[in-house]
Amino acid sequence: MAGNFIIEAWTELGIAIVFILLRLYFRFSQVGLRGMTLDDFLMLFAGALYAVETAAAHVIVAVWLGMGNNNFTPEQRAALEPGSQTWQYAVYGSKGHIVGWFMYTGLIWTLKACWTIYYSRMTDGVQKMDIRIKVAWFLNGTTYIAAVSMILFKCWPLHRQWQINPDPGNNCYPGASKLSVSFITSINTITDMYLMAIPLPIIYRAKLDIKKKISLIILFSGGWIVIIFGLLRCITLVSVGPTEPSESGQWSVRESFVAVLVSNTPMVFPLLKRWAGIASSHSASGSYPLHEYDKSDGSKLKSIGSTTMRSRGRKKSRGGFVHPLSIPNDTAWGSDEAIVGAEQSGKAGKGSEAVVQEGEERFASGRGSKSGRGVGSGSAGPGNIVMTREWQVSDA
Repeated sequence: MAGNFIIEAWTELGIAIVFILLRLYFRFSQVGLRGMTLDDFLMLFAGALYAVETAAAHVIVAVWLGMGNNNFTPEQRAALEPGSQTWQYAVYGSKGHIVGWFMYTGLIWTLKACWTIYYSRMTDGVQKMDIRIKVAWFLNGTTYIAAVSMILFKCWPLHRQWQINPDPGNNCYPGASKLSVSFITSINTITDMYLMAIPLPIIYRAKLDIKKKISLIILFSGGWIVIIFGLLRCITLVSVGPTEPSESGQWSVRESFVAVLVSNTPMVFPLLKRWAGIASSHSASGSYPLHEYDKSDGSKLKSIGSTTMRSRGRKKSRGGFVHPLSIPNDTAWGSDEAIVGAEQSGKAGKGSEAVVQEGEERFASGRGSKSGRGVGSGSAGPGNIVMTREWQVSDA
């Protein structure tokens, strides 16, 4: 049984590391090292945490036989000789579970930060979305502190969490504490659900058909898979017998594996699709190939997704033209930015409607509008309006 888990754990780690490296390769090949953003580097940190978590689970299962201070009856505790091999396995196993908990929470909340950074870019300039991002950061920070505090202070002083005799109680079982696993699973689920809800208002207001809206909702709902694994982990640990070996490490590794894949798949999929030669089949239907990144600015893709109007230093989102949506498209994020432009277009005034009628070609080529003003010019006189189009491309 232990051998099967060890094979599973290291295989999952290998796949997760490959996904992270593919994501970084994709980003580097498009924007270079200077164009990479904080969430890219945080993903490297997440990979390191996942590796340590897997190593801790390996040692707990293979070396310390999955033991902890929860594996004894009162009679066995009284009879157990301090310093014996069984006693050492239980003590070291309990300490290993504590390390695993720290790695698990660090990884999961690092991935939440990556998603929040992405959403902050995706919703930049969209009215009433800044507060949602601030709430997300507040939830991420406070819930992480709460999770770490639960790991440390659910049983204090700390050495009681590897105490054998007398029985320290369920709260002091690092691998089987019902309070700890229930609390951390709850706040993890709440924050995941909130993060998945951030783009929903934009999708709802977007001028898209129902199929495309459903596709976008699915794109942003991968967190449900992580939630399901988290709940399975919680149920398994809460229902473990009082003297049975804990499976905390095994289920933590599984949930972490799924979380890493969900967070990186949107960046890895278009790369694999390009390598498979599938991307060309989408270019005719409105998707943009990977080479359309504007490499002078790694976060922007020239397109017709939205209209930005700047007048006297103030920027207002305008326009009603929405780029044809393809899910998933070659950059995976073009669709996300299209819904921002679509949501904003619903609030455009009559002046923007005249702009829309000028057609896609006029804006793409930088030719003048009806008034004869240049579009895309780098300068404008006082009081004039400069109209540009930008497509924001970023990653989770």
